[in-house]
Amino acid sequence: MEILVNPESSSGNGIKIWNRVKETLDKEGVSYNVHILTAPRQAEYITARLTKDLTEDCHILVIGGDGTLNETLNGIRDFDHTILSCIRSGSGNDFALNMGVDKDLDKSLDHLINDPDECLIDYGEVRADNYPPRRFLISCGVGYDADICSEVSKSRLKKVFNKLGIGRLVYLFIGIKQVFTRKKTMALLYLDNAKPIRIKKLFFVVGMNHMCEGGGVPFCPGADPTDGMLDVCLVRDMPKWKLLLAVAMVYRKMHLMFRKITAHRCSAMYLVTMKPQQVHLDGETPYEARKIRWESRGKLRFVK
Repeated sequence: MEILVNPESSSGNGIKIWNRVKETLDKEGVSYNVHILTAPRQAEYITARLTKDLTEDCHILVIGGDGTLNETLNGIRDFDHTILSCIRSGSGNDFALNMGVDKDLDKSLDHLINDPDECLIDYGEVRADNYPPRRFLISCGVGYDADICSEVSKSRLKKVFNKLGIGRLVYLFIGIKQVFTRKKTMALLYLDNAKPIRIKKLFFVVGMNHMCEGGGVPFCPGADPTDGMLDVCLVRDMPKWKLLLAVAMVYRKMHLMFRKITAHRCSAMYLVTMKPQQVHLDGETPYEARKIRWESRGKLRFVK
């Protein structure tokens, strides 16, 4: 087993979690190599090296958040022989939540070591403007949710909330703020081969493999990570009081009652915006772009 550890995940708790994992692995006699991450995209480079020219399975265990998992996904060179697992260690942990990884560390490790379950799950790929293609596990969004992710990554509140054990609340606080500060734009959205959807004022659109993103927000309640399709949540601009109400109701999966919030399903989608927009992939915001194409790309072996 190859283990990637982000020591700074969950405001420094990553290394503490690794120490507990190490103790259990040693006790169980599990053979492993550990890689302590110290720089951005290091997980991607290490994974690329580990998964190149494989002749047998390579099992990678990630101790980190969704950003570390995204880097790992983008480093995989041989999907047939690569197995991915994860331990909850991050602010949002949306992927682990969506996949049912036990929050209790001892239980999740015991299950992984002694009674592992393997399944094939979807991953997506995004091409934006002239940037190189990038993969995503959970979701890729443009607009509101990407603006939240960008601000959360820079916010001091994130570290404070993580230390208090309420890291997900930072997404809610900043999400409320963005309702009042987000600038809208005109856009065209193409879903597979259907006629374009004309959007006078785009609030946000997200393509998801899983139900939840952004700290457990179920934008796409019907999403199935094994069906080879993207579930789409499209939100046009509404009065701010309605947007605030929608933010509150999304946690109860009741946001689709609003006429300007619609759900769709497709294998590929293409968005063209008048003004450049923040783009996020699994909560990471690498760039702004005007032309973005999502698609359900392939399958990944996941074990928990």
